[in-house]
Amino acid sequence: MNFRNPYKGVFCPTTRNPRHQYLTKFLNVMKLTFLLMTVAFMQVSAAAFSQQVTLQLEKASLKTVFAEIRRQTGYEVLFSTEILEKATPVSIRVKDASIDEVMATALYHQPLSYRVEGKIILIGNKTPVSATTPVTVKMPVKGRVTNDKGEPLPGVSILEKGTANGTITDGQGAFSLNVQGPASVLVVRFIGYAQQDIKAAATMNIVLLEDLSSMSEVVVVGYGSQKKANLTGAVSSVKMDEVLGDRPVSSASQALQGAVPGLQITYGSGQPGTSTAINIRGYTSINGGEPLVLVDNVPMDIDDVNPKDIDNVTVLKDAAAASIYGARAAFGVILVTTKKGKKNQPVRFNYSNNFTFSSPTTLPKKATPLELVRALKDFGTNSYWTGQNVNTWLKLLEEYQQAPATYPDGYTTVNGLKYPLMETDLYGELFNRGFEQMHNFSFGGGSEKTTFRVSGGYTGEDGILVTNKDKYTRYNFNAYLGTELTKNLNASVNLFYKNSNRTTPADFGSLFYNAITYSSYIPTGYGTAPNGDVLPYNTPNNVVRTEPVNTTFGDDLRLFGKLEYNPLNGLKITGEYTYNKKNEDNRQIRGKNEYINAATYDRQFLNNNTRYTRANDRTVYQAVNLYASYTRALGQHHATVLIGTNQEISKQENFSINRLDILSPQVPSLSTSTGTIAGGDGFGEYAISGYFGRINYDYKNKYLLEVNGRFDGSSRFAPGHRFGFFPSVSAGWNVSEEAFMKPLSPVLSQWKLRASFGEIGNQVVFKKDKAGNRVPNYYPYIPGMEPYNAAWTDPATNIRYVSLGMPALVSSDFTWETVRTLDFGTDFSLFRDRLNTTFDWYRRSTLNMLAPGAELPAILGAPAPLQNVADLESKGWELQMSWKDKIRTVSYSIGFNLSDSRAFITRYNNPAGLLNINANGQLDNFYTGQEIGEIWGFGTYGFYTVDDFQKGSLDANLQKGTLLPGVPGYRGVPQNPGDIRYEDLNGDGQIFTGNNTLSDPGDRKIIGNAQRRFQFGVFGNASWNNFDFSFFLQGVGKRDLWLSNQLYWPYLNQFGTMYKHNLDYWTPTNPNGFYPRGYPDGAGNADKSRFVQTKYLSNGAYLRVKNITLGYTVPKSLLKRIFIDNVRVFVTGENLFTFDHLPDGMEADASIVSDGGIYPFLKKYSFGLNVNF
Repeated sequence: MNFRNPYKGVFCPTTRNPRHQYLTKFLNVMKLTFLLMTVAFMQVSAAAFSQQVTLQLEKASLKTVFAEIRRQTGYEVLFSTEILEKATPVSIRVKDASIDEVMATALYHQPLSYRVEGKIILIGNKTPVSATTPVTVKMPVKGRVTNDKGEPLPGVSILEKGTANGTITDGQGAFSLNVQGPASVLVVRFIGYAQQDIKAAATMNIVLLEDLSSMSEVVVVGYGSQKKANLTGAVSSVKMDEVLGDRPVSSASQALQGAVPGLQITYGSGQPGTSTAINIRGYTSINGGEPLVLVDNVPMDIDDVNPKDIDNVTVLKDAAAASIYGARAAFGVILVTTKKGKKNQPVRFNYSNNFTFSSPTTLPKKATPLELVRALKDFGTNSYWTGQNVNTWLKLLEEYQQAPATYPDGYTTVNGLKYPLMETDLYGELFNRGFEQMHNFSFGGGSEKTTFRVSGGYTGEDGILVTNKDKYTRYNFNAYLGTELTKNLNASVNLFYKNSNRTTPADFGSLFYNAITYSSYIPTGYGTAPNGDVLPYNTPNNVVRTEPVNTTFGDDLRLFGKLEYNPLNGLKITGEYTYNKKNEDNRQIRGKNEYINAATYDRQFLNNNTRYTRANDRTVYQAVNLYASYTRALGQHHATVLIGTNQEISKQENFSINRLDILSPQVPSLSTSTGTIAGGDGFGEYAISGYFGRINYDYKNKYLLEVNGRFDGSSRFAPGHRFGFFPSVSAGWNVSEEAFMKPLSPVLSQWKLRASFGEIGNQVVFKKDKAGNRVPNYYPYIPGMEPYNAAWTDPATNIRYVSLGMPALVSSDFTWETVRTLDFGTDFSLFRDRLNTTFDWYRRSTLNMLAPGAELPAILGAPAPLQNVADLESKGWELQMSWKDKIRTVSYSIGFNLSDSRAFITRYNNPAGLLNINANGQLDNFYTGQEIGEIWGFGTYGFYTVDDFQKGSLDANLQKGTLLPGVPGYRGVPQNPGDIRYEDLNGDGQIFTGNNTLSDPGDRKIIGNAQRRFQFGVFGNASWNNFDFSFFLQGVGKRDLWLSNQLYWPYLNQFGTMYKHNLDYWTPTNPNGFYPRGYPDGAGNADKSRFVQTKYLSNGAYLRVKNITLGYTVPKSLLKRIFIDNVRVFVTGENLFTFDHLPDGMEADASIVSDGGIYPFLKKYSFGLNVNF
């Protein structure tokens, strides 16, 4: 098959087809609009610029200060080089300050003065009286400024209100100032603290309090940043240091679980290096979909980043916020901003560590051998599958319980058959305590023109399986350098590297199968074979120790470069280039080792032959972003225009080769193996070409408007269908800025209303590979014929023949799925910003999803081709509240977030209403009106009782009876007392599944839903003197689960066993037991009582105590002599308690490895320290 270049027509907008002509017109319009707006804004008068300045500089030259003033306000600062030679470096920290306040602060104690004329600030030698506002000195003022802990605050701005008369505090927080008189008011400002207006006095002690307003935060958004108060889209932002703290968590995504409303983070086990699944606002598409994760504007796996390198995380949830990123942002964007150096800062070093001891949060509790055999007798079992007579075995166990010394070996032999009697601890032998350690070291700083930061991290996780074969290590390196090349040109580069190594015991699935199905009498050590050989039993603990280990090596190298050019005031042009290379190498060894079967005591090999497998997956990604933003103000009107382009290309290739019969298991290789060779390889590539624009407008910071547009092309679609245009609009109203709201400002300090509507295109399509895994489909419009190795081999070469899969029908006219979002939200702060609240309601429609277009005759031999013929709609809401305050010397905060969503199919081509209900009660197909996650099953009426049968019809074993008229039974099943009786919903006198359609589902109905509802997180922290305390809770409020496996059901089959929670089962003497009647070997009617039904539908809701941390910061007075700035020690616990409704050994979020067996989540206790110097 000839695969043509998928990028043709994507990176070349001039290609002649209607879509590209439309693109050319669109770009011309954007260029013309930008040119007209640029000319218009350049004609604005000098008063057009905002005069609010925010500076945070340490020991900076006045030249640097003046450059920042010019950049932020557009004011030109004129001075002579000779005059500035007299000046000394200044430290200045002001927030939203006026020109006069900044200049007065910067020139305090300098032999200089200033004068403002229009848009020009003139710098000259100091004159006796300021040239701006005459001041008559009448009263001297002295004072000291501290924080609420009594610590002095240097660099605080003190300005006499209505004048340019001001000063700043010195290193001890002290200041002195001459003011006009006792009626003067001092305006006290400092970044990070609430502004205070205080009446002047001769002696003043001023205490600044931390700024509690979340609305003053600056939030990272698409290709820029905005004040939270000016946001109009659905955006949430968190500081990573606040959600991570000192938790023993090496995964950035796991640290975010429960921290952001609408952000769902799930992971299926506590195994070292476990990957996570990320979702924003619920179900996305029947074809799959996930949020786009950008690390410093570059797509990356968030778990590849060291959490200690992350500064903040912003989640863009609706189309208005995310549409600027286009093609892969249909279901939200997660923006990760890493830490960087700061200008005019001395080099500072930081070292932190964390040492953790881990154990399982929950393990199954097996029934004792006596309880197991009693159950076997109750179920009517005469002989166990391994040959033991149940009555004989029960008698021996009762004797052993009374006098264990009678059988000192823990077993006895009767008629040549071994009867095990002693209880063993299978899980205790398989799991032990794990150990983890994390070390992070960084240093950074900056000069007047250059900033830098370098960090390195090490994570070592040794899991809870015996031996060290269950391990994950990761090394991270991150280096950032930013510099001012010229007056208007800045450059930055970032080098990121991650190296990881994960080891997993071979035959991982069989470990958990045996751990679940083996009973509590199974020996866990070594046994003696008939010929005298001493061999290990094939229990999981011995298999882990004996079998080889599988290894996965991974590395990720990212190079990122950025140029920022400011040719005009307010105009910034940015260019970015990314090169990212990821490589993963897998090596698997299957050994051939002999064991004694722990159940039958026979000798056996775990595998019949050895095998060595090598697999490799490599991806090379490159991207170029070029965008320009222009900001101007006209009086109270403020506007920012952004236009740009995004070009991406990604190429992936992989191979896998295996060969049987390894000559040397200690040094395995393909060349030193002698058996059959099999393998395969693959490749994939895609390209994205996007052109975007955005306009932000506000009037008096009251009325806010944002308009976005993105024109995207994807190589995943056929030529002629690759491009789409996706617009969005959002608006906001800062109600609290209105004059009529001012009387309420002491109570309602902030209130904003928001609304947004927009569309984004989804071009990501998934498919199932040969192993059943979900993988990206790079060529969905070219079905292809996938090659594979046949099951038979060429006898001449001993190599399997190559064959081709069945071709599918071609559909080249499908195109983008459209994700349309409507969002209404509000943000408000109460009681002087102590209480902050955000609420959002949204509706997200995924339109024109790819699905089979029509039913085709079965004789055709191929499924229907994909077409844009399905729609889905999700609705949900999000609430976040937090309270922050201080009581005397105790500062504290507490908060929570809560979210919910539901999704429904609104269009799908299933005219017959077919229901493909799987063994878990969920649908493998779709129908119009379906709620995603539906669980179909029977309604449970109860157990059949003796009274349900005709008198005298039951035999001595309560079987073979005849049901009374009007008592329905399952079609074709001879029911017995103790079996589950289902509700006859259709009233036809029997229980059945009908014809599996909506019109006739038999006696089944929707009984639950497997989607997570009411997801929440609760946090709190407090500090007193040098002590600090924090906690974090997380959970799910509503979820239904159908669990049907060896762990849930008692004696599922003859190879199963019993657990403590299984012991409450029906018997004639226990007719109200929880579980139904059992039968010999788990056969009989047992499986009919285990159909999906209401009685055994599990409650998947839970509350988890995720973290509790206690820390202590060493007083700085003790550290001065050893030149250390800060030392903090801490102890913390992770996953301490889980409150749920499931039996021991089960977790609602866990992924089942085999037959109900899970790798448990981990309870962790850790300690460590943080040192800054």
